[in-house]
Amino acid sequence: MTKFVSNKEHSRTALIFCFHLKKTAAESYRLFGEAYGEHAPSQKTCERWFQRFKIGDFNTDKKHGKPPKKYEDVEMQALLDEDDLQTQKQLAEQLSVSQQAVSNRLREMGKIQKVGRWVPHELNERQMERRKNTCEILLERYRRKSFLYRVVTGDEKWIFFENLKRKKSWVDPGTPSTSTARPNRFGRKTMLCVWWDQKSMVYYELLKPGETINIKCYQQLIDLNRSLLKND
Repeated sequence: MTKFVSNKEHSRTALIFCFHLKKTAAESYRLFGEAYGEHAPSQKTCERWFQRFKIGDFNTDKKHGKPPKKYEDVEMQALLDEDDLQTQKQLAEQLSVSQQAVSNRLREMGKIQKVGRWVPHELNERQMERRKNTCEILLERYRRKSFLYRVVTGDEKWIFFENLKRKKSWVDPGTPSTSTARPNRFGRKTMLCVWWDQKSMVYYELLKPGETINIKCYQQLIDLNRSLLKND
């Protein structure tokens, strides 16, 4: 009977089998020694291949000791340049590797994940000047005599049915993340009216979808007054 002699291709395939059986590199080396004797791969070879398997690299066609191809980082960067909001799972599917391999590669590339900021609403010069003057008047009045405990203020805010979420993107440290556009102001929405003093919220009212503040809606001032009398 002809004795079977394992070559490198057979050994690498068998190492994948041992890896999926949850064997360690040392255990696999002992099994190979029992089966193939002097033709078994060394323990360092087993450890080196297990390190590749752990990052999702199961390509056994590579030459022994050859480092991973550098084009993979270029391909990863190209995907991020196209859309840096992609998740690790989406990147892994496009690169045909494991999600852990993508995570390790992003870390090696120095990428970090940031949540994008809302694009701020910009005030014109007249609006900024009016707000500044109002703040100065109120501050000066407060310095003369405290009045904040008697102040009740209110505001309205549109509550959108479609709530957009800011997403995380992979960027280099110090690089701003991808911004997210604010919700469409013409979409489905309802208005929330809120009144509060310096301690807490006093009264709120949620209008019907599409309803806005008008003369009839100021009936809520009567309800507000009732709430204030009740709190007193």
